[in-house]
Amino acid sequence: MTRPFIRSSVTRVAALAAGLAMLVAALPPVQAGEPQSRVQVALNRAAETQPRYVPKAPDGVSEFAAIPQLKPIHFAFDRAEVRRSEAAIVDADAAWLRANPDYAILVTGHADERGTSAYNLALGERRAMALRDQLVARGVRGDRIVLVSYGEGLPSCRAQGEPCWGTNRAASILVRRTSLQVP
Repeated sequence: MTRPFIRSSVTRVAALAAGLAMLVAALPPVQAGEPQSRVQVALNRAAETQPRYVPKAPDGVSEFAAIPQLKPIHFAFDRAEVRRSEAAIVDADAAWLRANPDYAILVTGHADERGTSAYNLALGERRAMALRDQLVARGVRGDRIVLVSYGEGLPSCRAQGEPCWGTNRAASILVRRTSLQVP
C-alpha cells in the first residue's frame, strides 16, 4: 500500500540527506591523522555557503513566555528522540500543564550551530514534535499545543564547544494564559 501524502519535513530531510551524501562523496579522501571526519568537513563547507537563517517569530508567539516551573529538555547530537534521562523533566512539565489547563502551550525546537540552517530548522521541528508527542502521551491535550522551530536561530549559549552546543540542542515549553482567573 502506498502512502499518497508525504510530510514536507520528511521530504526536506531526505533531500538534505541526499545533498549531504553527494557533498561527502565529492570530498577527497581523508588523510591519516586529520582531526575532522569527512562528514564534519562537508557540514562545515555547506554551512559556509548557506545563508544563515534569522528567525522571525510567527504572529502571536511573542505573547508566550517561559516560566520557571517548566524546564527544557535536551537532545543528543543530531537526534530528535527524547532520552530516558529527560523523562522526569517531561513528567513534571506534563503534570504542571495538566494542572493548569487555562494555558496555551508553545513548544519550541532548537539545534546547535553545526549543519545548514535548513537542516537545523527541520531538526528543531522534529525535536518540538517529539516533546509534544511525549506531553500528549502523558495526558496533555494536543489541541492546546502549537509548535515552532527556531533551528540554530535563537541559541541559549553562544560559545563554541560541546558544553554550549549541548545546551542549544533543546525543546522548550512556553505558555500563555487563555482565560482570566478570578481569585
